[in-house]
Amino acid sequence: MVITSNNKLPIKENDKKYIFLAGSIDNKLSGNWRKQFIDKLDSKDSFFDPTHDKHDSLNEKEMIAHIEWELEALSMSDKIILNFLHNALSPISLVELGLYVASKKLLVICPKEFYKSRYVYTLCKKHNTPIFLNLEEAINTLT
Repeated sequence: MVITSNNKLPIKENDKKYIFLAGSIDNKLSGNWRKQFIDKLDSKDSFFDPTHDKHDSLNEKEMIAHIEWELEALSMSDKIILNFLHNALSPISLVELGLYVASKKLLVICPKEFYKSRYVYTLCKKHNTPIFLNLEEAINTLT
């Protein structure tokens, strides 16, 4: 099941695993990596997908609701997949990295070409956070 910010967050069920798909949004250049991840994982887990088609046109109230949805979904997630695309700036993803790098529920994907990859790799190493070069490597550890 995929839960987006257009949906109300569910009440967490203890027997269910929740995975938050954090990271770069750059669908025009790279395709939808979140859909690729879900399709390849072939899991019965629930996925939080923060992608919002109208993100850039949300008014103040809608943006605050979206941000609060993301923060609550991150908090209730059992696993957070954080994917940095090589050609994206990803300022919110860098914030999410800082918030969850020490949580033990974060799995990071960061190609060496990402402009802040040295920072990301150093931070992950310091906190023993798993880090991978690409989506396929990360999926292989979860299957």
